Amino acid sequence: MQIAVFCASSNRIDHKFFEAARNLGALIGRFGNKLVYGGTNVGLMNEVAVATFENGGEVIGIIPRCIQEKGISAGCFCHLMVAADMKERKHLLRENADAFVALPGGWGTLEEITEVITLKQLGIHRKPIVFLNTSGFYDTFFRFIESIRMEGFVSGSYDNLYTVVNTAEEVWDYLQNYRISEMELKYQ
Repeated sequence: MQIAVFCASSNRIDHKFFEAARNLGALIGRFGNKLVYGGTNVGLMNEVAVATFENGGEVIGIIPRCIQEKGISAGCFCHLMVAADMKERKHLLRENADAFVALPGGWGTLEEITEVITLKQLGIHRKPIVFLNTSGFYDTFFRFIESIRMEGFVSGSYDNLYTVVNTAEEVWDYLQNYRISEMELKYQ
């Protein structure tokens, strides 16, 4: 399985987030999967990639040229693809993944994960989507989603587009047991 992981590229975040990224990467690698990620050598991106590689998994980094030019591309353990821009990077991440996982992150992570949710809602794909909610990182985000659902902007019928878990082990269990829902079958 090729698992796209969206996450922070910052080193200035709490250690607990690095630990969760390392645990997820170790599971991806240990079970012989491929990590598809943003291709940098910083932050949670680097942590999940190194852990995947060290545990026997393959790593595919997809980095836009503008970020590569900043000198923060992944090292030699990674097959690195250079995209022309962020739009192409997101396309390549989606096309090269069988599943999507969001670790804690900033604007880029939110953009990437909400885009794959929207595309799933539209029936463009039926791949599993998981939020790894380390230490309640996404709690405020989900309160916002609940508030826009209550206001009628998001239908409750789309609640099963993604799942939220608290540990890397729960991510792995979900991916291994994922089944396409009835709602998703409507789009076939």
